[in-house]
Parts: sequence; C-alpha cells; structure tokens
Amino acid sequence: MRGQLRDLPRSECVICKGYKRLCGLDRCPIISDIMERFGTKAEKSFLGATPPFVLVGEYNYPNVRVGPAVAGDPELAVKAEDHRFLLERNLLEIARIRTSHIIAKLSRERDLEEIRLSSMSERPVQLEVEIEKLRRKSFFDSIVPPVGPVADAKSVKLSEEPKVPSKIEKVVYDTDLRAVDAVKELYLSGIDVYHSTRLLSLGMLGTRERRRLVPTRWSITAVDSMLGDFLKRKVLELPEYSGDILLYKYEFNDNRYMVLLLPGVYQLKIAEVWLPRGLWTSDKEEVITNYENPVRGFELMDGGHYAMRLPVLEHLIRMRRQATCIAIREIGPGYFIPVGNWQIRESLRKAFLSEPERYDSLREALSSILSGLRSRIRIEIPRGIGRLDEFL
Repeated sequence: MRGQLRDLPRSECVICKGYKRLCGLDRCPIISDIMERFGTKAEKSFLGATPPFVLVGEYNYPNVRVGPAVAGDPELAVKAEDHRFLLERNLLEIARIRTSHIIAKLSRERDLEEIRLSSMSERPVQLEVEIEKLRRKSFFDSIVPPVGPVADAKSVKLSEEPKVPSKIEKVVYDTDLRAVDAVKELYLSGIDVYHSTRLLSLGMLGTRERRRLVPTRWSITAVDSMLGDFLKRKVLELPEYSGDILLYKYEFNDNRYMVLLLPGVYQLKIAEVWLPRGLWTSDKEEVITNYENPVRGFELMDGGHYAMRLPVLEHLIRMRRQATCIAIREIGPGYFIPVGNWQIRESLRKAFLSEPERYDSLREALSSILSGLRSRIRIEIPRGIGRLDEFL
C-alpha cells in the first residue's frame, strides 16, 4: 500500500478523497494506511448502546448491508454523536471515540426493524448484539464520520424502549409525505440534520412507493442539498445586505475557515485549498473552486461543498439579508485523519457565532484573509465586486 501511495497522481486524490476510486485501485492506499492504526475487539455477544448512528453501505447497491454503531460504553455512545463536543477534540481523540464502536451489520430486510426503531430515538438506546464474524478494521471517509470494525451480526435486538420525538414519529408514519418535505419539516421543528440523515438512509422518509435504503454517504449530501435549496429560496426573498464587509473565521485541527460577506445579491464562491504534504497532496498545493449563482445555475463538486453552503444560508436567514459570500477552507498537513464532513458544517456554524471582523473596503478585508492563510490563492470575486487575484 505504501508503494502505491508514493506513485499516486495526488491531484486526483483531492477530488477523489478516497471514495471515487479515480486511481483505479480497489482500495484507497491513503485510507488503508490510516485504518491500520485503529482497531477494537468484539465479543461474540454483548450489550451495548447505539449512538444511534447507523451505517448503510454502497457495495452491491441496491442490495446493501446495514448496521448500527454499537459501543459497550454508553458514555462513548453519547460522545460519538455530540458534534459540538467533538469539534473541541483533536483528531486522534475523535478517531478513538468513533472507532470504539462495532458496526453490527445485518443483510436481511426483516432484521432491520430493530435498527429502524433505534434510529428514531433522540438518545442512545441499549441493544443486544450477537456477532458472527469480525470482517475488517475501522473505516475512515471524507464524508462519513469514522466507524469502528464492521462485523457480521446474527442478531441485533432492542433491550429498552427508544425515546422518539413526536415530530419524528409523525413524518416516519406519514407515507404520503415526500422525503424533501419531511426533511424540511424536521429541520423547522428543531430536529438536527444528523437525525434526518439516518432516517432518510434507512428508507424511513418519503412516500410509500419511493422508500428505500440509501447509502449513508449519499443521504448526508442529499439532506444538505435539500435543506440548502430550501433555505436559498428563502434567502432570495430577503433584501440585500448593505453594511460593512464582514469576515468570519474559525480553525479546526489545521482546517482554517474564512467566510467573507459582501453587500449585494446572494452568490456563493467556495475555495478549498489543500496545502502541500497534506492528507491528499504531495509536494504542491491543490485548489478546488466552485460557484453558485441563482441566475446562471451552479455546480458543487462534492458533499463537502454542500456542507459549507448550509451554514452560510442559515446565517443569512438569521441576518434577514441576502449577501455575496466567499467561503474559503484551507487544509494543512495537520489534518491527517479524515473525520467526515460534519466538521465542515459545524466549523462554519461555530464561525458565525463569533463576532465578525468589519471592514470598510474590500482591500482591507482581503489583506486580513491573506495574513491568515498560508497559500496565495487566486480566486475570482463574483461579478460586480472586482477580482480577488488583483490583491492576492
């Protein structure tokens, strides 16, 4: 694996991020190398708590396998799904918390009822698990949070009653409600996106004839996309922002986030800058940029960009203004373990909770961005504002 890693065209790695298999290999050498560092043991039978995170695989879709993440320690089950708590931890601690769980995978449809009931719960619930075979080591991904070893399970049974919010129960049992409307209703009721993601993934949302299992990675991006489209429509109805130029910042384990809000109509420019000798890069930096314009249309490259868009739109709703936005994520070599795109979403949410830097001119704002980045990126400012590469 290490030899293959040295020979990879790393510019493709930044786009692939370990799951698109652009290199043509069966397994990503970078992810495989990380997986070797983490592992846990599984007893044949044990009583554990599910976070209640559930993993739905992609292999052999639509005949996929499903399994809840189950931890022997109930406290770890709580920590594993507390994203605000995880945001304050280092990468190794996050990886150890998440990989301390066993993914108890079942392949038979009739075995899924217990898992579906546990996924409706707002808190961890106890499960009785009987393991048949431990299949592989822990798994890491740029979109899905880390998970512990995957095991074939003979059975998974609830040993306590799940605590289900009434709104969850309502949309799950409403088989005439479209999935997009169900996700919107849950969001407006204060149900977090992570809960909606697992319900969608387990085929528990949508009209009766359209319900089916959805791989976890797909459902994460789908929920971000649905909610982003819904909030964008709301934002476009708001008056234009006309105040100072605002700059929001946040850092998470060598991820530097900066969001610039400029007076004007809603547009979004995203720049993702991977510095040299990082997780997906070799000796040169790699930059991915994407652009959203409600008039001209948009193209977002992967789930990470949808995860960035959602908190930006949430903040504009709170401001009750639309604005031109530039979101920059600079990733250094200190981000050496992928922990999922939840950290993108939560980092930007945290950034917007802080007091922004205020500037009278674009030049001053760009100088502040330049002083906080290690890369001299070149990216266009949306039309009518000028060009960022005139200043950087």
